[in-house]
Amino acid sequence: MATQNPPIPPVHGPAAAEWWERMDRHYDHEGKLMLAGQSAIDLAARYGTPTYIYSAARVSQNVARLRAAIDSVGAPNQLFYAMKSNRHAPLLAHLRGLGVGIDVASPGEVRHALHCGFELRQLSFTAGSLSRADYAALAGWSQLWINADSLTALRRLAEQSPGRQLGLRINPASALGYNELLNYSGSKPSKFGVYFDRFAEALAAASAAGLELIGLHCHAGCGFLTPQLDNLDRVFSRIALFLDAAPQITRLNLGGGLGIPLVANDDELDLNAWANLVRQHFGKRNLHLSFEPGDYLVKDAGALLTEVTQVEEKGGRIFVGVNAGFNIHPEPVFYKLPLVAAPAQRRDGPRARVVIAGNLNEALDLWAEDAELAAQQEGDVLCFLNAGGYGAAMSSHHCLRTEMTEHLLPITDCVGDIDVDQLAQANKNAWNSLYASTSKTIWGDDPLPFLDEFCVEFQKVLSTPSRVLDAGAGEGRNLPFLRSSGAAEVHAIDASKHALDKIPPALQMGLHSRVGDLAASGYPGAYFDAISLLDVFETLPNAEAVLAELYHILKPGGLLLCNIPGFDDGVAGHEMEALGADSFLYQHAYFFRFIDPQAAEHLITAAGFEILHSGRREWTEAPHPGFRGEQHEHVSHVLLMRRPLLRNPLSSD
Repeated sequence: MATQNPPIPPVHGPAAAEWWERMDRHYDHEGKLMLAGQSAIDLAARYGTPTYIYSAARVSQNVARLRAAIDSVGAPNQLFYAMKSNRHAPLLAHLRGLGVGIDVASPGEVRHALHCGFELRQLSFTAGSLSRADYAALAGWSQLWINADSLTALRRLAEQSPGRQLGLRINPASALGYNELLNYSGSKPSKFGVYFDRFAEALAAASAAGLELIGLHCHAGCGFLTPQLDNLDRVFSRIALFLDAAPQITRLNLGGGLGIPLVANDDELDLNAWANLVRQHFGKRNLHLSFEPGDYLVKDAGALLTEVTQVEEKGGRIFVGVNAGFNIHPEPVFYKLPLVAAPAQRRDGPRARVVIAGNLNEALDLWAEDAELAAQQEGDVLCFLNAGGYGAAMSSHHCLRTEMTEHLLPITDCVGDIDVDQLAQANKNAWNSLYASTSKTIWGDDPLPFLDEFCVEFQKVLSTPSRVLDAGAGEGRNLPFLRSSGAAEVHAIDASKHALDKIPPALQMGLHSRVGDLAASGYPGAYFDAISLLDVFETLPNAEAVLAELYHILKPGGLLLCNIPGFDDGVAGHEMEALGADSFLYQHAYFFRFIDPQAAEHLITAAGFEILHSGRREWTEAPHPGFRGEQHEHVSHVLLMRRPLLRNPLSSD
């Protein structure tokens, strides 16, 4: 029997959210901008301004999400990162730890990658208009994979590196990207790669020179989102023509170009649709596929912190000056790509459209000409979001303005020095083995006894098309609760196929189930009206990353129901080996984490959620076959939380 608490009013949470807010980048209930769990004001005080802040956790999430999509193609693959986007050494070291290789575009980048601990076999080189010194350097790196950019490059590589195995960059004469400034191909002739009309000539030249040309490379543009997937389809069709003409090709590098939302009306890239295109065109060609994004992995993981130096009316416009110019981050000027201007302290009151100006003696030095901001004051910290790519890496010393620092904010783990990714994988393997060890259901058939309290709340938030998700569904004991919501679609995800296979047939009817990682679920953003995470949180070594993903796939205004046990739970620490202050291994295999209610609420609000209900529940559990042999008592803190609704433009806070 569960001990039930009556519904209570909202506890606390943020105001209406900006379109760009998420777990690791949001305003807290005091109006402070939080970046990777730290106040932007505190970061500016610690490091000074201007300074770049990069979130290692966000980079890891981006890698995991993209890798899951790539793996769904079903072909052998390798993920590279385009170093030209951001070459900050700690960031590269973090990517190396994630098993990501490096796309390099100069001998200098090769040397920098080697200095950061990469091996030559982990690098892929693609560049054009190379000098004699460049070719000489490449000849000394026999294990480096090279994609020749031209017929000239084939000839000169053969002279310096006879018999080399390599790839050839091709030009599909079809464009895509954020805008025309970032199209690497299209109707206008470009400098990149070999066009189809000279492809046969390139193949013959490589053969005659004794080169072993077994790979193709194509990067058609930077910054495509879902609306541009039709263009990408045409690009892939053109690549297929090259492949048909060269049956000896065994490796295909599809470049990068995956974009992120830059303004409020941008929809994020549908990775499932993107992966489906890759699969349709190349999944059955027996190719080793490579991908080399830059922006997608790091752009939204970075922020540039600046100080407001003046606020003044000029010619009928309000100009907000900051202590950084386009020499610090050139993209808004050079490529017309906007950054999000976000005050480190949100203030109440009406917003106005202002001009944000840099500190260079150049007319072009404007960060934004129509930014929507509440009143700013001298000394305020103004942050530019989505600044992680093509910012510091493209900076210059123009006007001898060189004041800039960079800092990678490390992932804060609950398990000390243990590798969280390895622990999470070992944990998933342990649970999967448990589910496979018996044909019986381990957790029983009865839903958790407190769920009926929240059925009406789930029903209230449904909107067409209505979808609900059981995250960490296991054998489906709590699916009846989700079905009672009346949603048009009920989804279930779990890392164990054996668990999902044990869901009773009556519950499997019409169920959309998926084997997947809760930290990289593969669902589109803003997809679900409501999600349950029941008897799951305590088993997650990477709970913060999972919360970030669930925030991402919830619709604004959507609900998440979660229970989190503390040390008053009946099994807390029982027959468990301590890993840290609040984390344990049960039976040397299963991860468990116990945190008190106040810490649970802090974790939820730090993730950007608004808490609607917070209360204690107690109930008795029957034995679990193969896992816990005795009847036992459970105590959990149950939280109903909401992803905040989006703020209306030009409204007061």
